[in-house]
Amino acid sequence: MSEPAHGYVGPRVLRFQIGFLLAEGKGHSSETTLDIPRLRVADDLTLDYLRGTLRFSRTSRGILVQGELETQVPAQCARCLEDMPIRLTIPLEEMFVYPAEPDAEFSVPETGILDLAPLLREEIILQIPIGALCRPDCAGLCPVCGKNLNLGPCDCDRDDVDPRLAALRALKERLSED
Repeated sequence: MSEPAHGYVGPRVLRFQIGFLLAEGKGHSSETTLDIPRLRVADDLTLDYLRGTLRFSRTSRGILVQGELETQVPAQCARCLEDMPIRLTIPLEEMFVYPAEPDAEFSVPETGILDLAPLLREEIILQIPIGALCRPDCAGLCPVCGKNLNLGPCDCDRDDVDPRLAALRALKERLSED
């Protein structure tokens, strides 16, 4: 699969023609294996890769999509802001209703083309951890100069007290004098 000039495969690869399963009737299924490099799922979500197997099963309500996908999402450390990857395993099990119903979250259109991009985007965003760290002992950034403290200490005077805490420091000094 060739990659476009911008380096990412577009979300069109997440569209599957499943019209043949709709025509076959209940009980029929099909499997597909994904191995997609650098995928742009949506404007706000890009993946380093997407791998795994999906199973499409025809049921009386529509198409049941099941599978487990592995991916890696580019992110930033919550403390030092360095770029880092986050590896995720995404379990999928969703019913795409056919024929489409107005209150169904996901449905198969009359074209028989099932678009997994909205479901995949939702599942990945839900699994990205809040406050991910590049490593458990990440030292973060110096609050004064902004230097990454993982690379070594900075030259800032660490005796500075946050002005909001100055009254507590004065109280501490007065109590230690007594």
